[in-house]
Amino acid sequence: MSTTDLIDTVELSENVSIDNEQDQSMDHNEEEQTQQEQYQFDVIVIGSGPGGYTSAIRCAQLGKSVAIIERDLLGGHAVNWGCIPLNAMIASARFIRLIHESVRYGINISSHRIDYLRIARHRDEVVKKARSQIKKFLEKYHIQVYTGVANIIDKNHIIIKPIQKYTYINVYDADGRNPYETDDYIPIRADIEISGKNIIIASGIEYNFPNFVETNDTKTIDPTQLLWHKNIPDSLIIIGGGVLGCEFASLYRHLRSNIILIEKNSRLLKFMDEQVSFAVETRLKDIGVEIILNAYVERVSKGEVIIQLQQTNTKRTLLSSLVVICTGRKSTFDYENLQNLGINIDQEHSTIIINESTCQTSIPTIYACGGVVSSCWSWIPCVIHQGYLAANRISEYEDNSKSYIPINLVTPFVINVIPAVASVGEVPKLTDDVLIYTFKFQSNQRAIIDNQTWGFIKMWTTREEPKKFLAVQLVHEAAAEIIEYYSMIISLNIPLREICLLPFAHPTYTESVKEACEYVLGQSMNYEGTYLN
Repeated sequence: MSTTDLIDTVELSENVSIDNEQDQSMDHNEEEQTQQEQYQFDVIVIGSGPGGYTSAIRCAQLGKSVAIIERDLLGGHAVNWGCIPLNAMIASARFIRLIHESVRYGINISSHRIDYLRIARHRDEVVKKARSQIKKFLEKYHIQVYTGVANIIDKNHIIIKPIQKYTYINVYDADGRNPYETDDYIPIRADIEISGKNIIIASGIEYNFPNFVETNDTKTIDPTQLLWHKNIPDSLIIIGGGVLGCEFASLYRHLRSNIILIEKNSRLLKFMDEQVSFAVETRLKDIGVEIILNAYVERVSKGEVIIQLQQTNTKRTLLSSLVVICTGRKSTFDYENLQNLGINIDQEHSTIIINESTCQTSIPTIYACGGVVSSCWSWIPCVIHQGYLAANRISEYEDNSKSYIPINLVTPFVINVIPAVASVGEVPKLTDDVLIYTFKFQSNQRAIIDNQTWGFIKMWTTREEPKKFLAVQLVHEAAAEIIEYYSMIISLNIPLREICLLPFAHPTYTESVKEACEYVLGQSMNYEGTYLN
């Protein structure tokens, strides 16, 4: 080979080497950019409960790239540990009630057996189906799910840390499996930092024991631990006469537990109308629940509860197989960290303050909804509605301020005692310009057919014409379905006289909505009564 040829070969080799290095460098830069893009999102949602998955899916529907961070199972507390499993078991309790009343319908069921294992399996299947449905939609909209603990660094960045403690590691399903033993639950193993143009905090709440409960008391449990208890307790003391306390008292009494329900106030469900509260108290007593009102709990230890009775100023000691605490809840976020970031906090309630119409916090890129928010009652419809508001605002889908309706005024909620209680609207404190009516189901044809005439609808309307509903509360087997109509009527500001012109299917429970409106307007054809003021 000549000297010239050798030089040309060396130069060619050097050029090829340089080109390879440049190609490798470009490949490495592209790989780094791809990795960075994998951890960059338009929206990061903390929590996959009703508020979390609603806002995440809605943002994705509107074209945003979305990540969800969940420290527990998909669906959060409501799907896995609260509302869904509780109502699955309440469905079984309703059948028990129907069996007891079957003789009314000419069917004599002389004996029956409660198979708790099958009730528990039904509960487990319902939870799995609900969780599977959420997973399906998250996958459909390409939402990235991280299983870990979210730590907000600043207005756009979050570090996800591995889970150190599982929420309910000692809970087992009907077949003895821990709920975390599922292919859906794959926790991260190392810290991951991700960024988002917007962050939505929807991390929900968890139960919290009051100070009067002895530490490490195995006989004192929270509502979730009761739902997943391996058997039906022979006796049960329930502390707290609010929503959960009344629902558990109704459920477990139908499952044949001996129930004592303790409430510190003078009546159950103190936030409801007094007539409704008394109706619930009456029904619980009818099925054998012992109710103790005006009682302060001094100590709870190993199935023993010591209470102070306010009216007699005496003490009483109660014993049971288990004690369930239905009073304490706390949100799952580190508010001190949020405050250091500049987010305004309601110090009294340890909750996040938001703009009601957008769900924005004091930091414009950070939103919040659900149990972490001071304005929300933690009713699931309220949480879902806030999730929509946040998603629509982030996506600039619409001007929320134009369509915004105060959440607490139009959000219906149901208390699943048997029969159920439902409410919508805000009961007026001053009644000078308000009329109050009560409509009883004794004249509704569907109620007569089904022999379910017990119950009533209490209505608060404007005095001025045209009359409109301000609030409605009702007690009835079909309360959950009926209340939706009143929610829409109040939301759309529809006068009662227009409801009277609408056709309703016959015979139905929802027909009672029209019948009640006719009664209020003095046009009733099948019900006589008087307004209460």
